[in-house]
Amino acid sequence: MLLGLMVLATWYSLQDAKRMGFYESEVIAEMVFLPVYGILVASHVFKGQRVTLFELTLFNGPGGVFVGRLVSAIAGLLVGILSVAITVYVQGHPLLMVSVLLKLPTYLAIMMVLMVWMDSLGAIISFYILTSAVPMALFVILTKPYPPGTAVSLLAYFLSPIGATVETGKLPIPVLDGYTVTISLSTVMILLSYLGFKMKDFNSQ
Repeated sequence: MLLGLMVLATWYSLQDAKRMGFYESEVIAEMVFLPVYGILVASHVFKGQRVTLFELTLFNGPGGVFVGRLVSAIAGLLVGILSVAITVYVQGHPLLMVSVLLKLPTYLAIMMVLMVWMDSLGAIISFYILTSAVPMALFVILTKPYPPGTAVSLLAYFLSPIGATVETGKLPIPVLDGYTVTISLSTVMILLSYLGFKMKDFNSQ
């Protein structure tokens, strides 16, 4: 149901984009539906600090458990993010489609970091803040008439790539550079999370 509503909302908001701008689409996709969809996926990944003996045995240790959860998160996120990206592309906005696809590496990076260092409830709350509340704040900053600084621009490309793409003319960092930094940072975060997860002490149950 959420997936259907998300696609329909994106479709109809983009139909008015030429007349009203992309602001409605940004809010619907980046601050409402995609974060909620991400939380639904994350709820299957955030299992607290305890790992069951079954998981450790099945996946041959913490490294295997991490990879298993990463693959599970990729499979879950891909359905929703790809659906929105295809909708954006069909509506004739290929560059915006790329920014939607960037949600996959950034959501994965955030999920994996939070999974390693926080319990399930704290991780879900933090995930929502980083994927919804922070993009709302960036939306306000990016729509101001004056250009944001380099640090804010990089943060926007990482946490709010749709908004950064829409407002790219105001940013001191080109789209390609912003996308490259986002993918690179996400990759590093996932790798560090993997190493951190392997070194943790777990209580089997």
